[in-house]
Amino acid sequence: MREFLDPFDVRLNGYSREVLAAEINDPEIKSTMDDMLRIAGGERDEAHPNRATLVGMSAPQIGEFLRMIVVDVAADPLVPNFVPNLKLFIDPKIIEASSEENLNREGCYSTGKIGGAVLRANEVTISALDEQGKEFVHKSSNLFQSRIIQHEIDHLDGIRFPSRIRDPKHFHWVDLGDFQIYRQNWETWPKHYPVEDWLKMYRGEK
Repeated sequence: MREFLDPFDVRLNGYSREVLAAEINDPEIKSTMDDMLRIAGGERDEAHPNRATLVGMSAPQIGEFLRMIVVDVAADPLVPNFVPNLKLFIDPKIIEASSEENLNREGCYSTGKIGGAVLRANEVTISALDEQGKEFVHKSSNLFQSRIIQHEIDHLDGIRFPSRIRDPKHFHWVDLGDFQIYRQNWETWPKHYPVEDWLKMYRGEK
């Protein structure tokens, strides 16, 4: 059963390979898709009794270095109790991004306790393959969803969000129990994560 790689695993810094339409019915590819949807969907087990639905994840995060991501296309922090709608994007490519950007907080299973503020395009349009191997285009004008898509596609290129942080003051230390508070107070968060410690994580130095 696939699970998230340790944030210190240097394989997370690698480039994932393209998935061709002809490969989509391969049993291993199908198994990876199923596991991604299972994990992102928050399937609970003894090890993760309180796991919630994720808004996004990528195949390399669970050790499969394939260009596939899952995004909750219904996720919106302004909509209370939204109904999750997980969508799989195979070989996603950003084909258009707005020049307008916004700064907002991010976190990730693949960076441990690091939270931070990252500048991202307000809107993105991507092309991808669906689970049947058909190409489609998806446009996101929702700021939150656009951020998720950019974050997850970065994983496919071996880029984790701390590498996008431009100001050292925007590296934040967020303990697991503080993430709910952090979501509301990230702009004034008092706990800073040392940049040097992030670089050690990136290099796999525990």
